[in-house]
Amino acid sequence: MDAAAATTTAVRQERRDGLLLLVMGARPLNTMTADLRAGLAQGLAVAAADPALRAVVICSALPLFSAGVEGAEAAVSRAAPSLAALCQQIESMAKPVVVALNGNALGGGMEVALAAHGRVAQEGARLAFPEVSLGGVPKAGATQRLPRLIGAEAALRLLLDPGPVTAAQALAIGLVDTVVVAGLIESAITLAQQMVEALAGRAPRKTSDRRDGFRDPKAYQVAIAAARAKYVQAHLPAAGQAIDCVEAAQLLLFEQGLAFEEQAAAMLDQTPQAAGLRHVLAAEQLAAQPPHALVGKALPELRAIGLWGGGERAADLGVQALTRGLRVALIEPDRAVLVKTVEQIAARQAAMVTEGRLSEAARDADWARLGSSMVASYLGSVDVILASVEAGRLPVQTEVPVLPLGALPAQAVAGRIGLQAAMAAGLPAELSFTEGADPRVLALGLALARRLGWRAFVTGPGGPMVQRLRAALSAAIAAQEAAGVARETVMAALASFGIGGTGRTILPSPPAEGKGVLEACLAALANQGARLLGEGVARRPAEVDALAVAAGLFPRWQGGPMFWADRRGLLVLRSDLRHRAEAAPQIYTPAAIFDDLIADGRNFAALDRGKV
Repeated sequence: MDAAAATTTAVRQERRDGLLLLVMGARPLNTMTADLRAGLAQGLAVAAADPALRAVVICSALPLFSAGVEGAEAAVSRAAPSLAALCQQIESMAKPVVVALNGNALGGGMEVALAAHGRVAQEGARLAFPEVSLGGVPKAGATQRLPRLIGAEAALRLLLDPGPVTAAQALAIGLVDTVVVAGLIESAITLAQQMVEALAGRAPRKTSDRRDGFRDPKAYQVAIAAARAKYVQAHLPAAGQAIDCVEAAQLLLFEQGLAFEEQAAAMLDQTPQAAGLRHVLAAEQLAAQPPHALVGKALPELRAIGLWGGGERAADLGVQALTRGLRVALIEPDRAVLVKTVEQIAARQAAMVTEGRLSEAARDADWARLGSSMVASYLGSVDVILASVEAGRLPVQTEVPVLPLGALPAQAVAGRIGLQAAMAAGLPAELSFTEGADPRVLALGLALARRLGWRAFVTGPGGPMVQRLRAALSAAIAAQEAAGVARETVMAALASFGIGGTGRTILPSPPAEGKGVLEACLAALANQGARLLGEGVARRPAEVDALAVAAGLFPRWQGGPMFWADRRGLLVLRSDLRHRAEAAPQIYTPAAIFDDLIADGRNFAALDRGKV
């Protein structure tokens, strides 16, 4: 093994037995920043110019290969070298280039992989192209290389479905050449050496020259038609453009297809839907940041929880915890309540078995992890106690941390914590606390949310935010009805915007008076969000937007109520609120934060940028 040849900010070059390893280490996510792209391009140039180097392996020093291109970097992705130029450089190399895919390989990272001549994936790798879910299409040739490699049907599934594919699935469709359990980099080196020997001095075959996916032209067009019938939505143009790009791959020369993709990407980048979707992704990332007391600290591993107090809520939590493999100890001093709660858990599990969501064997295993008693000492060695009693106070002394269930009131005293639990995985849960709260209990609350698959939001007292936002929307609807607007008209106006119409392929047209009705409802949501910010319930505007989307109160592509407020303009919105407040002051009296932001010449996005 030779010594390391060179190092850049984001890419380390390492020589091994006549091969050049380009090791990406751009923390935290190996996003395809200008620095990372430049490091890869420099390494490729070194390999191309050195006769002693016979091949290149691109790999990662981080737990993932690459999170692609996202955030602010997406706006400057054309900085030299662009991702498209880098992929062209990789594909045009006269020496084999092999990528070693570990962890998540997303978007721009997968574009690099497609341009390479060989792909090796670790067993736990997850591969995805999230661009359509962000309102765009790939920008570096994925819509042209992918169908050439694996055909239209598989390519469209990857481009249009938001979920990733596993390494095994990628191998089955021909996206990767090899899947390994261990020794990823060594396996990539072996593949590169084998390619060198097999090529015997010839240039490797480019992905753009592959025709594997074009073998059945009729099946290709059938897949295109099926995708258009399933995915095309007028209010979300990205899917339709992606399908058009994949069709162009069959009909146009490769260079023409690249130009077609570039034009589609440029057009989509300017759409309001793309702006809203990108904003929500960034908002979700901001909202996921832990409180300062937990920054940089690992969350504890949970094995068992205690539930103090029976009832419907305890039954729901018990089933969720059991389904996620936790041991549950249920304590309820009232025998009748205890028996009823256990029966409710059993009934929920039986329903899951009947619906096919839980096997009988899994149900039996879950049941074996449930214990119940009227005696507090039965709590045993649980990691945390979820308490349904006021303020989480138990009638017994315990060393186990107690996490009270329920939101904190606006005037909660220092050191208090409350958990507004979610009713199912994927739904929002709110962990509220006041200054001086025990960081250990906060960490346990976040760990529980992660284990149960909740969307956790850390808030101040005065929530729950979801309930307050929902109440504001309900009040605005009621005010419209009181003013003589038919409920059907109100619902139609909301549905035309995307509220209350989940799963719709085509949004309905707004009713004749829909614009004013819709603005009244959106203004109420934005004003309530501003009040949550002013009261310190929400830490930043991004959390209001992310929570509103997670709760189904705002369509994802519309960005959230605070994003909508910025888009409308705070001066215009404040004027509209003042006018509406004459008839409904409780709903529309503008939050004080509007005056502060307008006086400073800022908006809600500026508050997000100012937060650390």
